Amino acid sequence: MRRHGVLLRNYLEISKKNKLAFVFILLVNFLFASNSNSENLSKYLLNYPNLDDPDGEVIFNNEYAVLQKLVVGPGEWEGVHSHPGNQIYVHIKGGYWSGRMHDELEYEKEFSPDGSVGWMGAIPIEDRHDSGNSGDTPIELIYVTLKQDIIEKERGDTELQTYPSVNLELLFDNHRFFAQKVILNPGEWEGAHLQTGRRISIVIKGGLISSKRNGEYLFRERKISPGDVEWIESESPKDTFERGNEGKETIEYVLVTIK
Repeated sequence: MRRHGVLLRNYLEISKKNKLAFVFILLVNFLFASNSNSENLSKYLLNYPNLDDPDGEVIFNNEYAVLQKLVVGPGEWEGVHSHPGNQIYVHIKGGYWSGRMHDELEYEKEFSPDGSVGWMGAIPIEDRHDSGNSGDTPIELIYVTLKQDIIEKERGDTELQTYPSVNLELLFDNHRFFAQKVILNPGEWEGAHLQTGRRISIVIKGGLISSKRNGEYLFRERKISPGDVEWIESESPKDTFERGNEGKETIEYVLVTIK
C-alpha cells in the first residue's frame, strides 16, 4: 500500500500528456501484485483433477495457515495430485477410502469416521498419489496447511488446551500440530480458561453455542454447522473465555493447535 501511495502522489505531479501512460503502468503494477499473491497461495492448495470441483473452497486464510474444504463423491477418485506437506486434515463427513501410489493399490475400503484427523507430508506429483471414495456417501474434509514462512520463523503454543469443565481427547500430536476433540453436551460449558496460542476450531456436529468473556456474554445461542471454522488468537492473560452449549443438540468440534 505504501508503494501505491507514492505512485498516486507522483501521478498528481506529472503532465497530462503522460498521465495515460502512467495509469497503464499503475494498472500493470496492481495486476502483477494480485497475481503474485494468488501464486503464493496456490502452492499451499490441493487440486483434485478428477472432481467436478477440483479446487474445492478456500474457507480461511491468514499469515499462518490456509484452510481448504474438499468433497469427494461416492465412487469418485480424486485424480493424481501432489501435496505440499505440513498438512493436517479433518473429516467433517467421513467414509471409506482407497488409495494408490505409483499407480498401485496401497489400501482399500479403510474407514475414517466423522471428526477423524490425519497428517499429510509432502508428496511430489511424480509419486502418482491418488485417493478414492469407496463408500456410498460423500466424504467432506478440511485441510489445514501451514505456510512455509511461519514454519521457518515462528513457533506457536506447544501446550495442549485444557478446559476446567470438559475433558478433551487428544487425536493427533506431531512436531507441527496438536488436534483435540471437544464434546459439549446440552447445558455444558467449557469452564473459564485463558486463551493462548494459535488455534483453529473446526465444527463436526453443530448446534447453538454461546460465548463469555470474564463471565459476561459475548454472544448467545449462535448457530454453528458442520464445517464451520474459527481462528482463535491469543488474548490477554487478564481475561478468561469459555463457550457453552445452550441448545438441545450435542456439539462436537476439533481444536487444532499450531505449534
